[in-house]
Amino acid sequence: MYFPSWLSQLYKGLSRPIRRTTQPIWGSLYRSLVQSSQRTNPEFNSFAVRTNTCGELRSSHLGQEVTLCGWIQYRRQNTFLVLRDFHGLVQVVIPQDESAASVKKILCEAPVESVVRVSGTVTSRPAGQENPKMPTGKIEIKVKTAELLNACKKLPFEIKDFMKKTEALRLQYRYLDLRSFQMQYNLRLRSQMVMKMREYLCNLHGFVDIETPTLFKRTPGGAKEFLVPSREPGKFYSLPQSPQQFKQLLMVGGLDRYFQVARCYRDEGSRPDRQPEFTQIDIEMSFVDQTGIQSLIEGLLQYSWPNDKDPVVVPFPTVTFTEALATYGTDKPDTRFGMKIIDISDVFRNTEIGFLQDALSKPHGTVKAICIPEGAKYLKRKDIESIRKFAADHFNQEDVKILSHLLQALDYGAPPHGGIALGLDRLICLVTGSPSIRDVIAFPKSFRGHDLMSNAPDSIPPEELKPYHIRVSWPTDSKAERAH
Repeated sequence: MYFPSWLSQLYKGLSRPIRRTTQPIWGSLYRSLVQSSQRTNPEFNSFAVRTNTCGELRSSHLGQEVTLCGWIQYRRQNTFLVLRDFHGLVQVVIPQDESAASVKKILCEAPVESVVRVSGTVTSRPAGQENPKMPTGKIEIKVKTAELLNACKKLPFEIKDFMKKTEALRLQYRYLDLRSFQMQYNLRLRSQMVMKMREYLCNLHGFVDIETPTLFKRTPGGAKEFLVPSREPGKFYSLPQSPQQFKQLLMVGGLDRYFQVARCYRDEGSRPDRQPEFTQIDIEMSFVDQTGIQSLIEGLLQYSWPNDKDPVVVPFPTVTFTEALATYGTDKPDTRFGMKIIDISDVFRNTEIGFLQDALSKPHGTVKAICIPEGAKYLKRKDIESIRKFAADHFNQEDVKILSHLLQALDYGAPPHGGIALGLDRLICLVTGSPSIRDVIAFPKSFRGHDLMSNAPDSIPPEELKPYHIRVSWPTDSKAERAH
């Protein structure tokens, strides 16, 4: 078994997509899928009441009449303001003549971060007033009409990337934090990478995008699962840790190649580097071996990697399971820092240090140390008999009963199959260089698993619990607090 250490390689900065193509395998269906993936430039103004976005206007638009919508980011001396939307910034000149007094009043009195719609003419900025740091820095908008769409009350913090804010405050007002350039960049890049992954898997390699259930039954082993009560007394659903069982059943069902941007759930308590709900790029395919899975992932990441990042180098370096444990002490080593475990038994062979003598005197006794110089889920080829033996050796009779549907399915002509799941949140975190996976998720939970914006999880009135045959057993200290 091999454990690719490519996550550490990705962290060093990796990829320029190398497009790979395959021969059509489904005739006209395949050709239609490929043709549908040939995108043109997106039309950002379709179906909207604007004519342009704030970030798209250039000198080529001079003289055009435009209508823009966005947030007031900055205003200076009631003479001009900077309007912002999801696509960029543009300078808007506030009219000063008496005939436009109503327009001036709206734009001068609206608080910062209020939403407005303005119409006017694209003109050149006066000589010497161009801003080379703004893509729209050579032009400005001479406003003719303005409308206040929604005023903004006093903000809990300024919407500026350089303003330091506590993470708790950012999560509490996440809808404001999402207006920052960095958050919008992270989420847009995440969307683009997922879209490219879909193209690569579905359009180029014939994978089928299939949703699997969220309400399932508990699975033995692994992380703790979230329980969902049902109306049947004493019976509960579980939220799946991953679609592992379903994707194997899909292979038994003959789907051949499965893929899903899957939501997964694990009740792992207060772990700062984890989320109770997270996203995986989940993959399974039939009639494949370890090399095939490795090549698939290399191609997938090459194809979906952002163009402005350093190129991904393939093949990814690999290390065997035995080597990983012997060299790093774990099956998922972080190889960025070196820090390998080395055998220094010979150095202490004649030592007088007692505990080292005791260790070396034992059969196969060694002395090892970590040398301090200046993830991926392992790939496995699933063998049906091995699965059965593993279940028999590691699960008790109750666990086997829980997995009976899967074990039964393996008796009905199951093809050899293999797969992998990439942690999407962690991957995007590495690509963007973000300090936390919470910075690449639109609405994350705190490290304690709380939604600080909505105060979830929340209490439920006893009458709403009755249909589920549940009563809350309060700890003694909680009862005392509730009494006061």
